[in-house]
Amino acid sequence: MIYLTKGIKQSEYNVYKETNGDFYNLVELTRKPQQAFNQSAEQLAEYKQNTSVYAIYGNIKGMKRKDEVINRTILFIDVDDESNYSEASKRIDDLLESFDINHVVYPTISNGIKEGARLRVGVELDRPVNADDYLKLWSVLLVSVRLHGDPTAVNHSFKQLQGLFVQTEQNSDNRPIIYDTGHGLPVDEFIKLYDANTNKYKIQKRVVHTDDEDESYLPRWAITNRLMLNTIMDPESNFQRFGGWDNMLTALGGWVFKDTQNFVTTAGIVEYVNNKGSDPIEESELVNKFKTWAKGWH
Repeated sequence: MIYLTKGIKQSEYNVYKETNGDFYNLVELTRKPQQAFNQSAEQLAEYKQNTSVYAIYGNIKGMKRKDEVINRTILFIDVDDESNYSEASKRIDDLLESFDINHVVYPTISNGIKEGARLRVGVELDRPVNADDYLKLWSVLLVSVRLHGDPTAVNHSFKQLQGLFVQTEQNSDNRPIIYDTGHGLPVDEFIKLYDANTNKYKIQKRVVHTDDEDESYLPRWAITNRLMLNTIMDPESNFQRFGGWDNMLTALGGWVFKDTQNFVTTAGIVEYVNNKGSDPIEESELVNKFKTWAKGWH
């Protein structure tokens, strides 16, 4: 099944079934991409939030964003920090084509705006996989081509949406790659590779702050400020340190309000950080939560 949203704030999926298969749909939407020309970086950021089409290919228990993702039929890999699009895309394309595995590679909407390759890979799987197997496949492919991928979908949220190809002036020099004459990635064979050598393929999670850093010399306020600033910059890598996404947002809100005594500023920061998440709280729900949290900040 194909689950689509327009922007990242939509709370329910638009659900489709493609008679030619999920990967066929991805190929068609890569061949005929969305277009957002003559837009500044700020306008594209707004387009990404509200207009760009996002997808999950697989099976979900229900039609709402909060519902559990049971499995996925297409593996996505986001590469954000490699040297350039041409080099990174060729490496992953060469590997997958050598195994005759169907795949697409395309520049993300941030390509040409932010530094690095900024590309997304979609790989057809020969059977649906759960979150644990998805992690194993993701790991084997990235280690094999020596690329660094965004671990959000495998470390934090199996429900993460993947943005489909949007052609912009900024990324138009980087052409997508489509290979659709092969077959789906042989899931069981790649899982065997992972299980036979877990030390080689195990993901090393990226963190902003390590527990072995000596902070004993710092005053308490400095330690708190470090954590909060790191959280604003990268909430996905830090929210578990608060015991969950909601706990992170209420703690951050209380921290901002304490120093600003301004609910408007505080609400803006909380909304900004929430929207940086792969599975943000729906806007109406966030408003209600914010009102409850704010009662404890006085």
